[in-house]
Amino acid sequence: MALDCFQILEIPRQPWIDDAQLKEHFHRLAAIHHPDTSSGSTSAFSELNTAWQTLREPATCLRHFLSLEHPGVLAIAERTPTDLGDLFMEIADARQSAQSLIARRNTAATLARALMESERITLLSRLHKLAGEISARIATSHAAIRTPGQPPEALAKTLATLSFLEKWTAQLGETKTALSV
Repeated sequence: MALDCFQILEIPRQPWIDDAQLKEHFHRLAAIHHPDTSSGSTSAFSELNTAWQTLREPATCLRHFLSLEHPGVLAIAERTPTDLGDLFMEIADARQSAQSLIARRNTAATLARALMESERITLLSRLHKLAGEISARIATSHAAIRTPGQPPEALAKTLATLSFLEKWTAQLGETKTALSV
């Protein structure tokens, strides 16, 4: 049977957990179960760390909640939300443009690289704007999770949205870094 991270951290099962509440429970239990204490054990502390890692991120916390409370709706979380299609296309186009520019810059002479600088700055601005849009959508998703009484299907759709947005955030970060070098 899978671990119940809520039970391990002595927190009621819910789709959203307040950071301060989670930290308080984790630190209190870590002081008890740490292997260096007289009552501690390596296995209990390992489970506690696993629970902490699972519940501290909103998407993994929500996934864990749904897997325990409503496992039948998790299939919804695997589908790409239709309302993200346009954003996905914008991100894909921007990343492809960045990869093309990076490839051209890597083979260009110094003067040609300097002439590409305005294109690089424009592209970085575009990537930054997309990252801001993703950040706003993540905040909206977090607000939806915090809203009491959300049906499991709506929570699963929010999980799908968060999963894609977090993946795209990482991809945009990598692209911006590669373009900044």
